[in-house]
Amino acid sequence: MRKIRREMPKEVAERKDQAIYERLISMEQYRAAKTVVAYVSKELEVDTLRLLKKAWEDGKQVAVPRCVENTRLMNMHLITGMEDLQEGAYGILEPREDLPILQKTKNAICIVPAFCNDFRGYRVGYGGGYYDRYLSGFEGVKIGINYSDCVRPRLIGGRYDVPIDVLVTDRYIRRCRPSVHRFKHKKILSRGRKETQHEE
Repeated sequence: MRKIRREMPKEVAERKDQAIYERLISMEQYRAAKTVVAYVSKELEVDTLRLLKKAWEDGKQVAVPRCVENTRLMNMHLITGMEDLQEGAYGILEPREDLPILQKTKNAICIVPAFCNDFRGYRVGYGGGYYDRYLSGFEGVKIGINYSDCVRPRLIGGRYDVPIDVLVTDRYIRRCRPSVHRFKHKKILSRGRKETQHEE
C-alpha cells in the first residue's frame, strides 16, 4: 500500500483526493453531522485539510486527534482553525493540549485513516491500535476514506478491530457490513447419549 501511494503521480493523487472530498460532503451523514472528527493528513494520506475548512464553513464543530503521552490512547480536541495546531511527535500536526476535548459523539462523524480497507469495513492502519481504541467508544458514524487502489475484498480482522460503517473512495461510496459467523448449538439425543450438533 505504501508503494502504491509513493508511486502515485501527484496530479493523480490530487484528482483522487478531490473526488473523495466531493463524495464525502455529498453524503447525508456529513450534512446531518454537528461535529466532524478527522485526522490532519500528512504525506501519503488522503487529504483532509479541505474537509476541515469546509466543515468550519458549514458551521460544524471540528475535532482532531492528539495522542496521550506514554499510552496507546488519543483524545479528540476541538479546534476552530489551523492555528490551533502545532507540530507533535513524528512531525504530525496536533491540537494544543489545553484545547477542550470532544465529549459527546452521538451527532458526529469520524473520518478514519487507513493504508488499506476491505469491503467489510476492516482496515490496516499504522499498527498502534489508537483508532480501534477510540472507535470502540465512538457513538457516531465511522467513515473510512481511501484510494480505490488501496481497497481489497477481504482483510484479516483482529479481535479488537473496530470496522467502519461506510467507505468512501475516489470511485464509490460503500456501506460496510462485517460478516459475523453465528453458531447455534443444539443438544440432541443419539443412541442414548448427548451429542452437540453445530449449525452455522
